[in-house]
Amino acid sequence: MRRSSPRLSSRHESLIYAVGAFVFLSGAAWLVAHYFFPAASEFGEARNASEPWWLRVHGAAAMAFLIVFGSLFPSHIVPAWRRLKNRRSGMMMIALVSVLVLTGYGLYYLGGERTRPWISLIHWSVGILCAGGLWAHAYLGKSGAKVPPARPRQSPP
Repeated sequence: MRRSSPRLSSRHESLIYAVGAFVFLSGAAWLVAHYFFPAASEFGEARNASEPWWLRVHGAAAMAFLIVFGSLFPSHIVPAWRRLKNRRSGMMMIALVSVLVLTGYGLYYLGGERTRPWISLIHWSVGILCAGGLWAHAYLGKSGAKVPPARPRQSPP
């Protein structure tokens, strides 16, 4: 029986980075449209016409990210936890993603006029932290991982 390794395949790792970049860039595009290019609407509020589109793209990217993140539990998180590998930064990443999920839910379903700005601030601040956290987690995991040498195969007698 083969022991499971916390090391991701290059394909799985590339998928995580691609989907993570998609979520990050779509959220960043919304931030830029919202804060740097507001346009007055007919109701007097400042809102860029591209904002709803960036939110739709960001929501779709977030759903894809949830699938990819869920795929990490059996293939990466559980084996690494058992081997005591990179636990602190791994727990930090799980905590950051959990805050993003909860605040994203709050923005979509619970945010009222008074709470939405605070939930939004927390959401995008943690989203920026998450990008740096992912880099740190990957760096620490790769630099501190000690891969045991491969055993030579023995040919049958």
